Amino acid sequence: MAPNVVFGMELDTPMTGLDPGGDVQFKPAACTVAEIIRYPDGKCSDYTHKMLQPGQLEEWVEEKGEFASDTKYCGRVRWIFACTAPTALDSEGNYASSSETLELAMSQETFTSLAQRYQFSGCLDAWRYRATSGSASRKIEYDDAGEVTSSIFTLSLRLSGSFASILSIKHTFITNTSTILALRVSPYDQRLLQRTLEQHSNLIGHALLIPTILIELSLASNMLFMQKIRHELSVVEKATGQHAWLQIPAADAPAHDSELSRLGHAAKIDVLVSYRRIEALSCFLELVKESARQFEEVIGKAFVGSSSRGPRDAYIQWVGDLEQLVKFRMVDLKYSERRVDNQLTAIYGLLAQRDNMVGVSVAIESKKISEASKRDGSALKSLTVLTAVFFPATYIATLFSLPTFDNTPFWLYWVVVVPLTLIIFGSWSCWTVYRQRQIARETIRRDLDEDVELDPERAVLSSNLQHRSGMGSTGSTSFLASTVRQIRSHTRGLNSHGGGADGGVNVVKISELVGRKKGS
Repeated sequence: MAPNVVFGMELDTPMTGLDPGGDVQFKPAACTVAEIIRYPDGKCSDYTHKMLQPGQLEEWVEEKGEFASDTKYCGRVRWIFACTAPTALDSEGNYASSSETLELAMSQETFTSLAQRYQFSGCLDAWRYRATSGSASRKIEYDDAGEVTSSIFTLSLRLSGSFASILSIKHTFITNTSTILALRVSPYDQRLLQRTLEQHSNLIGHALLIPTILIELSLASNMLFMQKIRHELSVVEKATGQHAWLQIPAADAPAHDSELSRLGHAAKIDVLVSYRRIEALSCFLELVKESARQFEEVIGKAFVGSSSRGPRDAYIQWVGDLEQLVKFRMVDLKYSERRVDNQLTAIYGLLAQRDNMVGVSVAIESKKISEASKRDGSALKSLTVLTAVFFPATYIATLFSLPTFDNTPFWLYWVVVVPLTLIIFGSWSCWTVYRQRQIARETIRRDLDEDVELDPERAVLSSNLQHRSGMGSTGSTSFLASTVRQIRSHTRGLNSHGGGADGGVNVVKISELVGRKKGS
């Protein structure tokens, strides 16, 4: 039995990406780790990162051997960048294939150990959402007394690539340590994370520091996308000439209409993509704000040594600023969307104008062809007349040239030719006049039918005329049609000399004219 296939896809086979473990491979290799510490005096260490061999990762996580340390701290952030190079990149280095295989730079045993220690197994579940707008999950752990001991955030969001990065964040409130397993984070994004983390080093130890940093970084990366939209819009506006910037002269549209249409729709798609990213960030921000309200008491204990509420107040202000930035980006997107819609309307107008111009040129050429055909018809008619005049004489002359008619007098030739020519030419003339009258009669009848469809009041006159014609009236169709034409012309003349209150007088005069025609 043939498999169930639709558009080349076997429906009996699970779709790629629905099984989080089906497209994940473990390839032990060098793994990048990073760490930054905030000391009790408020100062922070340098952001250190290093490459670890496969056997060293577990020692670094458990702080054993050469990685053992007894340094006292009040906050710490530890990164594990465990992805190898992506296997599905586009020309710009973005993850462009939903069938990409996730390659982890660690053994499956090491990943299982991390998953048991930090509950990182959720990152594989988030992997299936890599091509969507994002995903977010939160898990809170409590002790026997009901106190919060740790929180685990698993996020799938876009940083600077076209596909999402996967991050699992385990924050332990007892040690104020955040441990992050970061998947599909490019070296460029790693440098951005380092820079942003150093800017907010006074908040190291805050349970929501890393999720908030990710939102800020994604929002900042989206600004580059907004610049791309503005550039595309300026190109389209210069091409269509439909803009209000007087210092930018209008440029001729591209030679190919399809190119101009493609540019306009590409700008529209980019606006929609940016909408998607900003609205996804709004969802992440709502999750962070809700978590901040829920963790308010336990987060305050992380900064109990502070002389003031400075770090906590700084975080609240930071989140408020991000919320305002999201709102402003939405305003920018709505503005850009309106501009794109205006340009698409202008593009459609230009395309319609060009189509109309093509139609006009076709009509002009058709008119020229019609005029040429009319001239050819006149020439053929002249040839027909000449043939009708000279054909009888030519035929009779040929006939009289036979030996049988050698003794025939010449005057007999004219006696035969002249009547025959008159008969043939007269028959042709009568037939031509008859056809012209018949065509005129059909035209008048068609005009009457159109008048009845346009004006119901004329249907009565038309039906009466047809009834009288059926009863054997002596009036012909042309006479009735001329009556209607006189009524029309009389009405136009009256309307041209007066209107408004004179409408009743016009109706009376028209009625009198109809009465006179009926009497005649």
